Amino acid sequence: LINTERFMQFDGFLCTNPKWSLKMTEYTNMNEYNKTSNTNKRRSLFVETTYENGTVYATLIGPRIGEREAAIIANSVNSKLDECGSKVKKLVLDFSEVQFISSLGLGMCIDVRNTAEQTKASTSIVGLTCHLKELFEMMRLDRLFTISGVTSSPFGNAA
Repeated sequence: LINTERFMQFDGFLCTNPKWSLKMTEYTNMNEYNKTSNTNKRRSLFVETTYENGTVYATLIGPRIGEREAAIIANSVNSKLDECGSKVKKLVLDFSEVQFISSLGLGMCIDVRNTAEQTKASTSIVGLTCHLKELFEMMRLDRLFTISGVTSSPFGNAA
């Protein structure tokens, strides 16, 4: 028998701390790099795109960028770049809320960079965790992008 005062049931899992079960459902900014994100105005589930002074900002939402997310993000960012046309001088991909990226996510980065390059816009990436920065360097993608604003992971050094 389980003492119900000490344990709580949460989405099929047993949780020993009632504070954890409440925090699991709250939205949190993973790396705290992007302080101005307004998730209520987002048109896409996985990315928020805005245009300001010749720059398209794409804030990637969620802890992981996999196959499904990569396609949705690429479509959203590419359509914003097409919408703004030759006014775009710079594309900024904000990874401040991303902890994991698959190979398709890396391909998405190259795809949106190539779309931006058609209008002669440069592409930079901000808010990478140390582990993601190492991945970009290992794949030699740091040659294609300007990478800045590297943050530490809220999970410490555990990969």
